[in-house]
Amino acid sequence: MILKIKNLIYLLITLIVVQTWVSCEDILDQRNPNKLDTTNFWRDADDLNDGLNAVYRSLRFNGSYRLWLNILYTGRSDEGYSESPASAMKSYHTFLISRYTEEAVIFPWLDSYKGVFWANQVLDNALRIDMDNAERNLIIGQATFIRGVNFFNIAAVYGRGGIPLSAEASVQLSIHEQADIYKQAQKDFENAAKLLPVEWDVADLGRYTKGSALAMDVKVSAQLHEWDRVKTKCEDIFALGIYDLVPVYGDNFTETNEYNSESLFEITQSANSALQLNSQRAHFLGLPCDYGAWADSFARNVVKTDLEKEKATDGKTDPRLKSTLYYYSAETASEIYYTKTWDQWALDRSKVFWKKFTGWGVTAPIGKDLNGINNRVVRLADIYLMYAEALNELTPGDEKIVEYINKVRARVGIPNLENSTVFTGFTKSGNSQASIRLQLMHERSTELAGENWRWFDLERWGCFDRVDDDLANGKRGLAWLKSRDAEFNNFVIGKNNRFPIPSRDDVLVDGLEQNPGYN
Repeated sequence: MILKIKNLIYLLITLIVVQTWVSCEDILDQRNPNKLDTTNFWRDADDLNDGLNAVYRSLRFNGSYRLWLNILYTGRSDEGYSESPASAMKSYHTFLISRYTEEAVIFPWLDSYKGVFWANQVLDNALRIDMDNAERNLIIGQATFIRGVNFFNIAAVYGRGGIPLSAEASVQLSIHEQADIYKQAQKDFENAAKLLPVEWDVADLGRYTKGSALAMDVKVSAQLHEWDRVKTKCEDIFALGIYDLVPVYGDNFTETNEYNSESLFEITQSANSALQLNSQRAHFLGLPCDYGAWADSFARNVVKTDLEKEKATDGKTDPRLKSTLYYYSAETASEIYYTKTWDQWALDRSKVFWKKFTGWGVTAPIGKDLNGINNRVVRLADIYLMYAEALNELTPGDEKIVEYINKVRARVGIPNLENSTVFTGFTKSGNSQASIRLQLMHERSTELAGENWRWFDLERWGCFDRVDDDLANGKRGLAWLKSRDAEFNNFVIGKNNRFPIPSRDDVLVDGLEQNPGYN
């Protein structure tokens, strides 16, 4: 397949920062001697490092973790809903989207392919530059990892697209379905893990590591139901010996405890930059008070309900509730948010709002773009639960299944499963595969609510593929999702598990067809 417009994906950005489609070959052939282009850049190690810095930036665009992936992975799931006056924003949550030129449709596609293109430029030129080979391999490892993350998100959101592995304009591009794109991401994570260090020096804190690559390998392999690989990669992470759960659950979501022992893959944000290094999450998913969030993507009360099912061993509420949500209760009535209490802001007492990654305390907000809290994309607690899930699929009854679930529960003072007064009948071994599947649905809901993994979980568990539950096999269906989130009444099986392809791209790219169900 050849692109109908020469620069649709590969020359999307002339070198690093130009973001305009170009269709006139005569313009491309003219050179401005006063500006950098591909003929006078990529000369040395400094150029290669500058290119890598641009690749890192791709994960902080609006179409990526800065904004839209939060809506697509958390807002669209049964954890979220919208009361936005903007019809387009509401349509993303209600599965009634009809216009394929909206921001949430275009930018995850555009920005992910920017990241792929930039990474490919680095990878294409890395071997051509005379430089220290060890430094070169570190750069290749980082670029390969970030390319894999962008492929991962293309597969998850759109379910089909190209897999460009070179920035060369002459390369031919075939269209692939979700599994193939996931497999390419998996290859990128595997190759990156071989080149990335276990840890970086303090000066390079925030760069991606072997643990980052292994963690994303776990995540993509789980979506492919490759449970042997999930198990192996989890154990590879454990063998690194540098990760541990932080003692206080809420420390995973603050600006003061970034790059902690639990974080495997984290995206750096800054509150002091105008160059899209800051997070928009709080302004779209946070507390809707003056200068706070819009009504674009709220948390469902079912998140609170899940977190209230069990109390800690000291009789108190699960501490994850207060770290996950803003909510009204007798206990929280006098708490200050942005210099005022809940009632002083005239907030609806019956609603709950996302608190994770907002960083809003007693001080007044100073601007919608100034949230510098890093995205913790993968935490060790997630890996523990993925390990338990893999073991349950491979060797039901293995004692390690409950052991690793209990590691997550113990950190927040929730009773071990075998001692639970809510989930009775669990032992260290001998639990049915079906019962553990259902239990893991609850464990992941309470531990990871609002962290952009719920959509993946629901898809992996087959909730988008069937209407009714199959409880004998530990499986839930669409009817269950509807009981948790009324917006799923509009969900069409075989359609809404994917987002529509941007309308301009399915016209411009040979072989790229619109996803099923979208006109």
